[in-house]
Amino acid sequence: MAGQGRGDLMKHLCLVMAVALATPAMADDSFDFRLSPGPRLVGTRADSSGSGRVAAKLEGSSLSLSGSYRGLLGLPTSARLLMGSAPGVRGPQIATLTISPAVSGNLGGSIKLNSAQLAAFHKGGLYVEIDSAEAPEGDLWGWVMPPSQ
Repeated sequence: MAGQGRGDLMKHLCLVMAVALATPAMADDSFDFRLSPGPRLVGTRADSSGSGRVAAKLEGSSLSLSGSYRGLLGLPTSARLLMGSAPGVRGPQIATLTISPAVSGNLGGSIKLNSAQLAAFHKGGLYVEIDSAEAPEGDLWGWVMPPSQ
């Protein structure tokens, strides 16, 4: 009887291992992206006048952003995560990010994405925008483009 119990346990463990190996793991996405002058400003100033980098990490449905920037046209008025319908298409704000009150500094935030926002993330439809009084529609911005899977 004891041998039979161990045999059943071994079969169960083998089945659990087989299912675990056959099921793809939920991959966490970690990558970084660039912040550059907003498209309305590209023709009016050199690309080197402002820039930044943001590290993005998606764990489940939680997106963490952490980065730095330099060379804003003026003090930042806001830093936001927005969602467009596709890469390059502007859309509504989904979160406010923290930002240093200086023309060069740091920004960051952590956001729990809903299913529509998560789908937009995977399609490259999310973007970060830093506004200033001198550039209220985007002093710097960058699209959150996860690597292809």
